[in-house]
Amino acid sequence: MIAAQTAVIVFAVLALACGAGLATVLFRQQHQTGIYDGIENFRRHIDALSPEARRNVVNRQVETRGSDRTDPRL
Repeated sequence: MIAAQTAVIVFAVLALACGAGLATVLFRQQHQTGIYDGIENFRRHIDALSPEARRNVVNRQVETRGSDRTDPRL
């Protein structure tokens, strides 16, 4: 009789622990940010800046794209 009650309690605790773990995984997966969210946030931030403040970032981007090109003769 006591063994049956203990088994039921252990089963209930394990079931609650598994349920809580599953809920945590689902909650964290739902609120995970992807790479595209970061890109969108960056674009919104840049768009919010004044043209003078934005100029440095745009110039760096143009320079980076220009330096990425390799010499086709290599």
